[in-house]
Amino acid sequence: MRFLHILLSAGALSGAMFAGAPAAAQTFRPAVVTTNLSPLETLWHVRVALNVAALGCRDADERVTVAAYNALIRDQASELAAANAAIDARYKAQYGARWQDARERDMTRLYNFFAQPTAQPQFCATAKAELTKIAAVGARDLEQFAVDELPALEAPFWSGGDQYASRPSMTVAVSAAVPVAPGVRR
Repeated sequence: MRFLHILLSAGALSGAMFAGAPAAAQTFRPAVVTTNLSPLETLWHVRVALNVAALGCRDADERVTVAAYNALIRDQASELAAANAAIDARYKAQYGARWQDARERDMTRLYNFFAQPTAQPQFCATAKAELTKIAAVGARDLEQFAVDELPALEAPFWSGGDQYASRPSMTVAVSAAVPVAPGVRR
């Protein structure tokens, strides 16, 4: 995974800058963009997105969402372990002895991206649909599913939403808190 850091002024990283700004400026998100994901890395991004949904989509369907996510983790354990190992290997090769710090930083950004409050209603609806779809996907087809479906999970966070669903995956991460719910595995 290659990280292209989009550097913005320090003020752009603070929500205070947007107070009283036009609506278009308020939807702008400072970003670290990840592109060129391998299929296993893409699968991990999908797992992260669905984990955020299990943790944060609190509505009448939350028990179903959590159960579907936990079923995914249980039923696809070996494929998800392979994705995790592939990411570990890339970080070790890229960062050496400091690989864990770099991975923690980047995974926090990825979780935070999917936890952005302004897009949660659309994201939660999309994530629930993806959890239903992924339940029918066999282990052999899981990576291709992730490649095909990650853009849909990212779309709610881009201005214009669905117009980005057909574009290649570009996950943008910004700061936001990710809650941890008991009984939900990360």
